[in-house]
Amino acid sequence: MKKYFQLAKLTFQEYFVYRLNFVLWRFRSFVFFLTLLLFWLAIYGDRIALLGYERAKMLAYVVGVAFLRSFVLGSRSAGLAGQIRSGELTKILLCPIGMFSFWLTRDAVDKLLNLFFTFIEIGIAVSFLRIPFYFPQRAETYLFFALLLVLALFLYFFISFFLSAFAFWTEEIWATRWLFGIIFLEFFAGAYFPIDVLPIWLQRVINLTPFPYLVFFPIKIWLEQLSMAVAIKGIFICFCWLILFYWLSRSLWQKGAKNYGAFGG
Repeated sequence: MKKYFQLAKLTFQEYFVYRLNFVLWRFRSFVFFLTLLLFWLAIYGDRIALLGYERAKMLAYVVGVAFLRSFVLGSRSAGLAGQIRSGELTKILLCPIGMFSFWLTRDAVDKLLNLFFTFIEIGIAVSFLRIPFYFPQRAETYLFFALLLVLALFLYFFISFFLSAFAFWTEEIWATRWLFGIIFLEFFAGAYFPIDVLPIWLQRVINLTPFPYLVFFPIKIWLEQLSMAVAIKGIFICFCWLILFYWLSRSLWQKGAKNYGAFGG
């Protein structure tokens, strides 16, 4: 336990060494959140409802996106690829700690810091724009939301780890991560708009992927727009995707680490 605490402490200290990087990252996230809010405010105008969503519910959806982008759609495991290419991975392999445990510990610190500033940013936007915040009325909603939130967090971690592990065989995976993170993941996860505003055929295609369970389904549960049966089904499907990507990332890591040769630093 002491080694995890020490790792968390070192990770926390990194943010104070590279303060500008963290400030720019938070500024980018806040601008994204504010832009999305202003976009939907402009779209709705004086309308009370649009695209099957009441104005208040759509704005609550955007606030939920801001929260989930910080808590779920963020993982330090993206740095694994750089460590593989630079040879720094060797230092970690020599430490008495598992690779998944190493990155999960770093993730925990990153998420706590991001959440702290996200709540401040949400508070500023909600106060100045006078956006009503939605709280569920049913007690089971909080349970389902929390359960899916935890599953989504680990699902994204293993998806990210899986992609990063490809660095064992490729010189550069930046383009792959950009294509995956921007084009596929955030769009299919519902980070720009609710998936159910899209045509039915496209919704069916997207629902065949694990991405909706990272953002769209948790927010829909929070807004109490899903029946209990559908919510439980979503939690089960997310769990199945989590098991699959855990197995894929573990298998890919073991295969890559077995043939790993350190170059550079």
